[in-house]
Amino acid sequence: MSRLLPSSRTTVRCCRLVFVSLAVLACVAMPASAHESHAGDTHTSHAAVPPDAEIWAVEGAVTSFSFDPVQLADFGLSLEAVRTSGAIDHHVLSVARGDDLAFAAVAPLSLGLAVDDGVLLGFTSGGLQHQGGFHVAWDGLTEGKASLDGFVLRPAQRGTSTDPRAVEILGADGAVLFLADMMHYALAVSDSGLDVFNADLRIAPELARRMGEPLLAGTSLGVLSMHASVVWPGTRPATAADGATPIAGNPPPCNDFDTGDVDVGLTAIGSVSQSVRQGGFVGVTPSARLKNVGTANVPWYSKFTGPFPPYNNDQHPFLVWALYRLVDGQVHQLGISDVKHAFLTLNISCDPGACTDSHILGLGCEDVYSEGTNNSYNSLSFRDEVESNLGLWEATGSHFDQNSDGSQDHPNSNPDSGTDHRMLAAEADLDTPGADYYIEAWYVVREDINIFNSMGRERVTPSQSGSGNWSFSVAGGSFEQGPVLDLWVDPIAPPAGTANSKHDTGQGWVQVAVRTTDLGGGLWRYEYALMNHDFDRKVASVQIPHGGGIVAFDYSFRDVDQDTANDWIPTLDGTAVTFTAPNADAALDWGTMLNVGFTADAAPLERSIVVGASELDSINSFLLTSQAPGPGSGALVFIDGFETGSTGAWSSTSP
Repeated sequence: MSRLLPSSRTTVRCCRLVFVSLAVLACVAMPASAHESHAGDTHTSHAAVPPDAEIWAVEGAVTSFSFDPVQLADFGLSLEAVRTSGAIDHHVLSVARGDDLAFAAVAPLSLGLAVDDGVLLGFTSGGLQHQGGFHVAWDGLTEGKASLDGFVLRPAQRGTSTDPRAVEILGADGAVLFLADMMHYALAVSDSGLDVFNADLRIAPELARRMGEPLLAGTSLGVLSMHASVVWPGTRPATAADGATPIAGNPPPCNDFDTGDVDVGLTAIGSVSQSVRQGGFVGVTPSARLKNVGTANVPWYSKFTGPFPPYNNDQHPFLVWALYRLVDGQVHQLGISDVKHAFLTLNISCDPGACTDSHILGLGCEDVYSEGTNNSYNSLSFRDEVESNLGLWEATGSHFDQNSDGSQDHPNSNPDSGTDHRMLAAEADLDTPGADYYIEAWYVVREDINIFNSMGRERVTPSQSGSGNWSFSVAGGSFEQGPVLDLWVDPIAPPAGTANSKHDTGQGWVQVAVRTTDLGGGLWRYEYALMNHDFDRKVASVQIPHGGGIVAFDYSFRDVDQDTANDWIPTLDGTAVTFTAPNADAALDWGTMLNVGFTADAAPLERSIVVGASELDSINSFLLTSQAPGPGSGALVFIDGFETGSTGAWSSTSP
């Protein structure tokens, strides 16, 4: 038997030396003899372990819990009688906050780690009992405590089988109290053992039941990490330490950036959880899965790592997400996130011969980011720092480098506040009867040829527990690529009286969709949704032409911030109904949507509406095909407010 023991963790394992030796989760090769991968999303499925897979032993472990204190407080949870028994030097790419609780495993128990033809498949058998522990106490619908003294970590049980890509935590009474999934693996064969990190730490159904909050089962509370030694049968796998020649920089095929098209597709949103609840608002964070569906490698360098080809900088993608409600024939954007900076691609299930450098998304390679990584303070910053159409970010002087010295000075463990950079939605918007809710995510990738397969939507069901906290169950099987606006009006086959068109300005995409409703008596309702996908110059007006002689009234406006002080101003003249931003700050920024509407005495016709830019340039406005009022019918001649009782029909623009 050969043994791999934990040793000093001083080596920064995101260096630029690459060794192709042991693959992790199908095709991953990591720098400096380390091999990393994300575990799969266990909310959807898990891979079977081949019967002839080799089983390695994981032992000598230290496991740590890094709970988010904001989430603990929101859910009425506290930690008591804490008895730590170990210390962990976190992997350099861990998003643990640094105030974690670490516990050493007790010999001689071990975990089985399945390896098939050099590919790490995950944990399959056994378990690790730990010294020390803690109690979880709660004061929600019920009061109580659950003991994790001497807790056991083992592969997660899914029905009659084991899920190798997730683990569960058993309390002192043998009940499963926590689950951890979507983990990152790192195996440094030469000296540093096995790291498991960035795993979403979730409330298990039994703990939720004891709390009197069954809806909170599956909610993420933080991240779980492990550092362990590995024992394998037979000959230790060959590594660079055995004579393999390191290649500085990016070895072929990783240095090929000059041919092919960049195209990153979002392929799944696997889970969604409450991240914070405060002041009538709830923060919502999803997981996301992606794949390189293009013909070019995609740079994926962590921020502040230095200049690298092909752009001579630390280029990486950015993830943003938003929540939408569809109800009563309308679509509303309820909340948007700030920007999450991607920091690593771990290249799962790549094409044969693809680049598997951890800072380059190789051909056909997949990657997963968990809620924990997407919720990390160390990765979240302001949208206005990113030029979305170009996928560019200036690091110096940014949120992460406030003293402009070229390095990060914003600590991971010191957030500005629990709500900063979060996607916040008003709780009052989450329980609308008959509404459908969708979470939408989008990877902003430099030179991506198709932004609409880089975004996608998944239906979720918000549910409020007895204590007021929220869960967001994912429908499963309902994921589709493209914006939520395409669900409101089908862009391929729009029904009569509707339209949905996208326009490439050359500097970013803008989309407009409209629904019209015959109210009877010659009156029609017009509801428009205007989406700025990645037009960085912002949108400041929308002009809806009409056929002349119309009367318009009952104007409406809604945007994501719900601040009435910046509502757009409607006007009616002899040629158009126009909505205009009152100032530059009220202009429609990238990744955001607004709604405008009105009632008119004219039936809809296909017409081009005019969208105006906020920041003037060579192109100050552009046309999108839509539906707009035709000639007025004169129907409002018979509406005087006395017969109808609606004196609101009278206004300076609607006499």
